[in-house]
Amino acid sequence: MNTATTRTTRDVTLPTIQVLRGAAASLVVLHHCALAAGARTPTDSLVVNSGLGRLGACGVDIFFAISGFIMVFTTQRKGGIEDAVIFAKRRVLRIYPLYWIWSIVLLMLWVGGLTLKSSHYTSSFLIQSFLLIPCFNGHNYHPFLDQGWTLSFEVLFYLVFACAILLGLRKSKLLFLAGAFTALSCLSRLLPVHSGVRYLLSDSIMIEFLYGVLAAEVFIRLRALRDAWWIKILPFVLTTAGCVALLCTRKLEVTEGIRFVVYGLPALAIVFGGAMSGARPRPRLLVYFGDASYSIYLTHIFFLMGFGVVLKHLPLRGQLITDLAIAGTALATIALSSITYLLIERPITRIIAVKRRSVPFGQAMGRLDELSPACNVSRSS
Repeated sequence: MNTATTRTTRDVTLPTIQVLRGAAASLVVLHHCALAAGARTPTDSLVVNSGLGRLGACGVDIFFAISGFIMVFTTQRKGGIEDAVIFAKRRVLRIYPLYWIWSIVLLMLWVGGLTLKSSHYTSSFLIQSFLLIPCFNGHNYHPFLDQGWTLSFEVLFYLVFACAILLGLRKSKLLFLAGAFTALSCLSRLLPVHSGVRYLLSDSIMIEFLYGVLAAEVFIRLRALRDAWWIKILPFVLTTAGCVALLCTRKLEVTEGIRFVVYGLPALAIVFGGAMSGARPRPRLLVYFGDASYSIYLTHIFFLMGFGVVLKHLPLRGQLITDLAIAGTALATIALSSITYLLIERPITRIIAVKRRSVPFGQAMGRLDELSPACNVSRSS
């Protein structure tokens, strides 16, 4: 959900970043599968009791860092009003259409009494949810389609980033963005305590976008040194350090106030290390899951609902059986969710490309345009 590059540029230049998208989405699916199993059999699962299931929530932190990185990397030569407007339009078209489609599907299921049976939503809440404006739902500030909470932060980041492009800031985006988000956080204190906008502007998770911006600015400067011996081992060192750091947090109760440190810094190391690994080819299947990451994110909850009904009637007793159920459900959900990318997301992306560019449909069908796949994963719930 979140680059402005062509498929050719993305695959040749940053294949590992695309793979990381798929990994981030998969981590969230695992996280939600473990939550479901933990609620039902809280003492019988190695995945749950070891904290590995809860650790899957770090997928969101990895993706926010990816978003910051990609936005800088793909707009190095952009500046001025026209580029800012084009950037904003592409981001809107990337985020909203598919989000609206799956929100409508959920709305139809709710109206039909097939899900969320005990929940009641006002028209005001639903409208704000479709616009990705945070609104309190009685428990938190998540929208009707729960996963959309990350998209609210994405949209805010894109708006401020568009301002950086408008001002023609090509080498000092980090300072501008850091100053802008600090100012917005301070101004949010003037809003009511239970304001959704205050929640959005003041959440420290926005710092994770800045991690990605920092990684991109350093990466761009280090590309000239790619033949140095220490550059060649840096990807392995950073990625290993990030993964080990995340594993060390699996037993921690990570609150929102420290999340940008506990999950965010390891995510920064992993994303930076992935980018520094260069243009070495990656398995096509893994790149495909990166392409499908936005669809996996938006749709996986629908498949989990279905699997949940099935699992309720299975005797999940014993650690091995429960963990096999978690793994099997996660793999099946990832696979099925990725198919919706082929059936729905990619055709929609190409139709939008045709209308926006006014190019022949056949030409658009032969490539993916700047509206590339993206993934936004879910906050731990």
